[in-house]
Amino acid sequence: MIKRILIDKRWDGDTGIGKLYREVMARMPVHVVPSFIQVEVGLGNMLTPVILANEIRKTPADVFYSPSFMPPLYSRIPFVLTIHDLMHLFYYTKWHRIYYKQVIARCAAKAKQIITVSHFSKQQLIELLGLPDHLITVIYNGVDENFRENTVAYFSGRPYFLYVGNRRKNKNLLAMLSAFARAVIPDEFMFFLSGETEPALAVHIGKLGIAHRVRFLGYIPEQDLPALYKGAFATLYVSLMEGFGLPVIESMASGTPVITASTSALPEISGGAALCVDPKNVSAITHGIETLVNEKTIYQHYVQLGYHRAAEFSWDKTAMKTWDTILATP
Repeated sequence: MIKRILIDKRWDGDTGIGKLYREVMARMPVHVVPSFIQVEVGLGNMLTPVILANEIRKTPADVFYSPSFMPPLYSRIPFVLTIHDLMHLFYYTKWHRIYYKQVIARCAAKAKQIITVSHFSKQQLIELLGLPDHLITVIYNGVDENFRENTVAYFSGRPYFLYVGNRRKNKNLLAMLSAFARAVIPDEFMFFLSGETEPALAVHIGKLGIAHRVRFLGYIPEQDLPALYKGAFATLYVSLMEGFGLPVIESMASGTPVITASTSALPEISGGAALCVDPKNVSAITHGIETLVNEKTIYQHYVQLGYHRAAEFSWDKTAMKTWDTILATP
């Protein structure tokens, strides 16, 4: 049976949400007839719920789908959206928190179904936004087969720890850099980070005396990530809060062990296959780094566990469950 789906394509970008969007769209069922939101209003615009409601009013579509948290203010057709996390309640301004609770939560409650990416995020949606359990479906993100199949490793000349992600406060970069500086490991070890440095980071790195051991890699094209993970000694992803944490399973699939946080969704996603440490305890992060460098048996243990854990995630599975949820709407 043909089903017409209106889709908010504005989320297609170089982010975890953009990755989810592209993978789901690439696996669209043949009986789906898509149309797309055409407005160019920025993703963070507070008028987006009104704009989406207006776009829905004009469409002949049967269902509206958004891969992220912005719902329409009202809708004459059923809608499904994915809320990845509740970072806005913790790491943004007071006005973001008010807007999220008073506007986003109330609009989202009208959805036919809300998808989220971990049981941790589902529990937060229930407890912090008051959304009912039955309205929320957990669908894990996937991992690209390129990470598993790649055999090429980035060569740097020196062993390196790797961080892939943005500069937001929840990423805990200052603590990871401090832990790396304190670690009693050979001086040849480097810390590579995606993206560019920022003034506060540069000052912090200077005070730690590790400028010669830290390298910012700039923008990393998606096709270059598998080799970068493959070449790394280990991945550092000790974030304060994540709804999922794609770099964790991407690194595992590449055969590179991970040090991650023992809080938020990260223990759930890593499933015992990563070395989990307290993200608020720099000494704990330092100990994790030293353990992987100095304990070869433990290192190999996490390599093998990671391979097996990453094999449980696939974009085929994610897309199939997402489309099943979207198309289940009457």
